[in-house]
Amino acid sequence: MLETGSFFSIATLMLVISSIMLAVSIYVLFTARRDSIAQRRQMTLLRQDFRAITAAAKSVGQRVLVIERRQRSLAQRQDQADLYDAANQPYEQAIRLAQRGMDKNELLEVCGLSEGEADLINMLHKLDKVG
Repeated sequence: MLETGSFFSIATLMLVISSIMLAVSIYVLFTARRDSIAQRRQMTLLRQDFRAITAAAKSVGQRVLVIERRQRSLAQRQDQADLYDAANQPYEQAIRLAQRGMDKNELLEVCGLSEGEADLINMLHKLDKVG
């Protein structure tokens, strides 16, 4: 049968193997725990970064809205200015013609002004020549 010496040598061998397996298991466990802690830290940093990016995107979105409102306002003002310029074009033409010496009747005919408008432009033009 088994001799006592060989039994102890097998038991010792089993004990050594078990000890090595226990040491490897403990090492793997501690390594996994360390990695888990590192991953948690990384997740915390990623969450903070995500919050910062979200806040920045929100701020940029609000700025874009302000810029769009300004752009619409400027476009409306430009449209109003264009309408004003178009409405004043006959007067500007009449002033130029009056400065060149055109009389009231010619202003009525060429610029499509009313008699009162033509009189006013001629009076102002006469004041410019006197002044």
